[in-house]
Amino acid sequence: MNASGAARTLRVESEGMVLEIEAGGPDARLSLSRDDGRYLTAGLGDLLAVSVGRPWRPAFPGAGGTTVHRSGAGLTARCAVGPLEAEATFAFGEGALHTEVTWRNAGERPLRDVVVGLALPLPDATAASVTLPGVLYRGNPSADPDRTVPRLGVGPRGGGLVVEEHRLPVPGVHAEWHGPGGDRFLTLYARDPGEGSLGAVAREGTALLALSGPVMFDGRPDVAYTHKATTAPHHGGYRDLAPGAALTLRHALRWGRPERPGHGFRDLVHHGLRRYAPSGARPLSLDGIVELKTAALDRRWREAAGAAGYVKFPGPGHAPGFMYGWTGQCLRLAWCDARLGLERGEEWRLERCRRAVDFYLDGSARGAPPGLRLSFYHLGERRWTGFERGGRPFVSARAFGDTLGDLADVIALLREHGRAVPESWVTALDQGLDAVCRGLLPDGLVPLGWASADGAPLPEPPGAAGLPCVLALLRAQRVTPSPALLATAAELLGRYQRAHADDFATPFAHATLDAACEDKEGGIAFFLSAYELLLLTGESRYRAWAAAAADWLLTWVYQWNPAYPPGSPLRERGFDATGWPAVSVQNHHVDVFFPVHELARFGELAGRPEYTALADTMIHAMGQGICARPGEWDFDGPGEQAEGFFPTHWQARGTSNTWNPSWVTAQVLANALRLRAAPAAEG
Repeated sequence: MNASGAARTLRVESEGMVLEIEAGGPDARLSLSRDDGRYLTAGLGDLLAVSVGRPWRPAFPGAGGTTVHRSGAGLTARCAVGPLEAEATFAFGEGALHTEVTWRNAGERPLRDVVVGLALPLPDATAASVTLPGVLYRGNPSADPDRTVPRLGVGPRGGGLVVEEHRLPVPGVHAEWHGPGGDRFLTLYARDPGEGSLGAVAREGTALLALSGPVMFDGRPDVAYTHKATTAPHHGGYRDLAPGAALTLRHALRWGRPERPGHGFRDLVHHGLRRYAPSGARPLSLDGIVELKTAALDRRWREAAGAAGYVKFPGPGHAPGFMYGWTGQCLRLAWCDARLGLERGEEWRLERCRRAVDFYLDGSARGAPPGLRLSFYHLGERRWTGFERGGRPFVSARAFGDTLGDLADVIALLREHGRAVPESWVTALDQGLDAVCRGLLPDGLVPLGWASADGAPLPEPPGAAGLPCVLALLRAQRVTPSPALLATAAELLGRYQRAHADDFATPFAHATLDAACEDKEGGIAFFLSAYELLLLTGESRYRAWAAAAADWLLTWVYQWNPAYPPGSPLRERGFDATGWPAVSVQNHHVDVFFPVHELARFGELAGRPEYTALADTMIHAMGQGICARPGEWDFDGPGEQAEGFFPTHWQARGTSNTWNPSWVTAQVLANALRLRAAPAAEG
C-alpha cells in the first residue's frame, strides 16, 4: 500500500511471461499473463495451502497481514496463513518463474502432521486437461473403466490425484485448456525434486498442487497406487514443526501457448531437459553391453526335436518355449545373432538365425487363419498356441506385427550382405501383410487381433495395439518395395495420427497387452512408423509426426535420479534412473523398452541434437542392472537383466526383480549393435 493507502501493483517479466502482484489489503492478488491475456488470477491466500492433522486436505485458511516488496529482480510477499507465517519469493530464472515459499511456525506450540504447498487454480478449469508424466494423460481416457488406475476422478467430495515426485519421470504437473484466443498451458515443476508431491484436485474447479509430500488417489488422501490395479494406505509426507521451525519448498512455473492444440506437453519435456540436464550412469561401453547381452542371447538358444529358437526364459522355474513378438521377440534375437555373425565372421550364428526363422515359418501357421501365425511354441509339449481373451483364442496384432517387422529386418540384413534368402521367407512376409490389410476394422484401423477360428477382427477398441502391423508394412519396403503397400501404410498411419496424435486427446494406449491403458509402447510404434515414412518419402509431415511422438515418448523418460530408501538394493548398488523410461499408467516401473537407436538417428535427420544426446544417455544408462559375473543383480548368468526396476512406491521402492524375459536381451542388444555401427550417435 502506498502513502495514500491505495492499492499498488508490482510487476516482473521475462521471455513474454509476466507476474503482477496487486498489494493493498490483508491479502494480495497475483496474476500470470502473456501478451495474449491472463493465465491465472488469484488471491495469495488461494495459492497457499496449509493442512494440520490427519488425514490432510487441500485447505486454504487465507492470507492475512500481507506485505509485498521488491527483492532484487523479484518480488517477495509475507503473510500469515492459518497457524503459520509464509514468505513467498517470485523471480524469473532459467526460462520460468521461480517460487520459493518458506513456512514458519511462529507460535509457541509444536505443530504435528503439517502439510503445506502451492496451489494454482486454473481459470477455465472444467475444460482443463492435466498431465502427470508416466501417471496421468488427459484423464487416461482409454484405461479399462473396470480397472483401478490413476485418474483425477470426480467422487462425491470431488476428485484429486497427488503422487510422489519420484513417481514422475519429469517432475512436474502440466495443464492445458482452451482460453480466449486459443489453447494455453501451465506447468508446475519441482526445482529440487525428491520427497515432495505433485498433482491436481478437481472440486469446484481444477487446481494444480505442489506439496510437501502427501499423496491422494481418486480424491482419497493418504492412498497410493502400489501395484497393478492396487492401492494401499500411504502416510508419508507429513511434517512436524517445532516453534520457530521452518520448511521451504521451491518450484518453477512456466506458461504459454502450445505449438498446436494438445501439444503443450512438448514444452513440459523440453524445458525439463534444459532444467534438469539429464546425464545418467555409464557403467559399460557399447562393446561391453554387446558382449554381456550376447552371453544372454547364447544362453537362450535351444535346438531339439526339430525345434530351433531362443527361449523366453533361460532358467529353471519356467516351462521352456519360444515367444514371437511383444515380450518374446524370438526373431529379433535371430536378427541379433545374424548381425553378430556378420560382424565377427561367425557363420554358425547366421545358421542359427536361419534355423530359427525356418522353424517359425514352418510351424506357426498351423491352426491359424490364412496368412496369420501363432505366437507361442511350447518345447515340452511340441505344440503351437496363440493368445486368449475371455477364453477365446486369437492372433495378437501387436505380437504378429512385431514378428513381421523382425522377419523383414532379418531378410533385409542378409540381403544387404549378399546372403541368400529363401523365397519362402519373402512369401510368408507378403502373406502376413496381405492378411493384415484384409483384416482391418470398419473404421480402417488394425484390430486388437483376429479370432483364431475364422480370422474375424476382434471387435474391442484396438487403441494403438495394431500399429506394429503398420510398421511391418513399412519395414517390408526394404524387402519387396510396393507403392501400393506404401500408400496403404501411409493411409493407415494417417488414421492413427488423427485418432491419437493430432491433439493427443486420446493418447496412445493398449499396446502393452497386459495393461489396457495408456502406454509408452503404443507411442513407440507410431514414432517408428513416422520415422520409417520419413526415411522412405522425405515428406516434412512425417518429420513433424515423428517429432511430436518422440516428445510424447519422452514424457516417460526419467530426466533425474530419485533417491532410494537407505539400505535398499538400488541405493546400495548406485542405480541411477536418469534415462530410463517408465512403462504405462498401470505399471509404474522402469524398463529398457525404447527405440533408442531410431531416436538417435531421427535427431540427426531432423537437426535435433537433443534427441541424439538423450539417446546416448539412455543406451548407456541401460547398461546398469546387467549381470557381469555370477551373483550380480541376483542373477547367475552374465548378461541377464531384470525387466523391472522400481524407483517409486510401486511394488517395492528401491528394488528390482529377477523376471528376465527374452525381450530385455533383444531390445538392448539390438539397440547397442545398431548404435555401435554408427559412432556419430555416441555424441
